[in-house]
Amino acid sequence: MINKHIFTLLFLCYAPISLLAQSEEIKNNTIFTNHTITDDTTYNNIKTLPLGRKTFFTSRAVGRFNRGITNYLFIPKKQWMGGMSASYANFDSKDSRMLLSLLKDFDFYGYTVKINPFIGYFFKDNQCVGAKLGYTRTMGRLGNLNLNIEDLDLSMKDMYLMEDTFSGTIFHRSYVGLDTHMRFAVFNETSLSVGHGSTRFTRGKDGEESRKDTRTTITEVQLGLNPGLSVFIMNNVSTEVSFGVLGLKYRNEKQKTNQEETGSHTSSGANFKINLFNINIGITIHI
Repeated sequence: MINKHIFTLLFLCYAPISLLAQSEEIKNNTIFTNHTITDDTTYNNIKTLPLGRKTFFTSRAVGRFNRGITNYLFIPKKQWMGGMSASYANFDSKDSRMLLSLLKDFDFYGYTVKINPFIGYFFKDNQCVGAKLGYTRTMGRLGNLNLNIEDLDLSMKDMYLMEDTFSGTIFHRSYVGLDTHMRFAVFNETSLSVGHGSTRFTRGKDGEESRKDTRTTITEVQLGLNPGLSVFIMNNVSTEVSFGVLGLKYRNEKQKTNQEETGSHTSSGANFKINLFNINIGITIHI
């Protein structure tokens, strides 16, 4: 009986000491803490514990955010770049399967092609300004279209559209390097362009009295944002792909139909979605 009481007393004395030791060990190996960073604290928040196997980070106070994005050097300052980007998109009714249930006798073909040679200068690391020229051609030909949905009966045929536009653009491009080897980077391009071109739209066949021939002169000003990805495939040659996600546009049109009727139209608007017809693939040379 005495031995039993002695064992119980020793256990009661040892238990708090053991719990205190375990608590101290957990404290020394904590992975996540909620320490608030002040403005004087440096960004080097990742540290190695004495064990050398675990790391921890500290969270920043809400209000001023530091997202921890590391911008590696991609292109140093005082370098020039030049190249060309191009895009092509087309649609052929013969390749369409989803519209066959709604449209009958649908015959359409169209395409859009863009070519943009450009040159730029890096006035700062990963920061570039430059200029580009552009040529865009859009063509569409509608042979026949019959749409019959309940009380709606629509029929069109023999329509043709051709548009040619030339433009000049100034741009600013900001890169964010993704690796220490200066191979991969994402960028955002802000551009301001002025374009001028002409359009011809015809309806009906040659020789018909009802044939309409409309010629249009276009003047357009556009502000756009074009994010993209750039990859070096050689030491001084990179390839890139970009797409438009935002555009502010002002457009003025002056029309003349059958060399008699005249008119004008002005439009403006904003586009806040990915434009699948504004995807560009380019090759750039850096010197």
